[in-house]
Amino acid sequence: MKPFCVLITLLAVCPALSAEEPIRERIEWIDIWITGADKETLPRVLFVGDSITRGYFGGAEKLLAGKAACARLTTSKCVSDPTFNDDLLLLLKQYKFSVIHFNNGLHGWGYTEDQYRDGLQQTMSFLQEHASDAKLIWATTTPTRKRENLDAFAEQTERVKERNKLAAEIIQGKHIATDDLFELVKDRADWQSTDGVHFNGMGNEGLAKQVAESVLKQLPSGE
Repeated sequence: MKPFCVLITLLAVCPALSAEEPIRERIEWIDIWITGADKETLPRVLFVGDSITRGYFGGAEKLLAGKAACARLTTSKCVSDPTFNDDLLLLLKQYKFSVIHFNNGLHGWGYTEDQYRDGLQQTMSFLQEHASDAKLIWATTTPTRKRENLDAFAEQTERVKERNKLAAEIIQGKHIATDDLFELVKDRADWQSTDGVHFNGMGNEGLAKQVAESVLKQLPSGE
C-alpha cells in the first residue's frame, strides 16, 4: 500500500509544478520577416522586439544594405510568457545569425517586475545556448509620454526604467553589448508619435541610425 500512496501523492503534486499560465493581452500578434532568405552571401542579423522595433527596422535595413541580411521577429509577447522562447526557436532552428539585436519591455504589464526579470534571464540564457555564435546586443526599452503633453513622461515610464535597470543587471558580465535607445530618445519629444508610445518618421530615422551603427560594430567585418 505504501508505493500506491506515494504515487497518489505525486499525482496530486504534479499539477502545481506545471508552467504558469500566460497573461494575455486583448490582441496578441507576431510578425516575422526574413530578407534574403534564399541567399547566404551576407552575415544575417535578427532584430527581436515589438512595434518600436518594427518601426525602425526598415530604416536600419537600408543602412545595413550590402553589409547584412536583416530579419525581424516582432511580437506583443513579453519575455515572461512561457511560450516566448518557442517563437524564437522557430527562427533559430532555420537560420544562423551573426548578430541578434534584442529588446523586450513595453508589453506584459500584467506581469510583475520579478517575473519580467526571470523571463528575461531565461531568454538571454536561451539565446546564448541556441545562438552561441551570434553577438548579442540588448536595446534598452524606450519611454512612453502623455498623449495630452508629449513633453511629459507617462507614469508607465517608471516601470520602463525599472525594467531597463533589471536588464542591465542581467547582462552585466555576459559580453552582451548595450544599445541605449532610452537615452537616445528621452529628450526628443519631437520624435514621438501622438500616441505617446511610438515614433514619427524623424524618430524612426534617428533610432534606425543608432541601431545600424550598433550592429555594424558587431558584424564579423565591422570595425
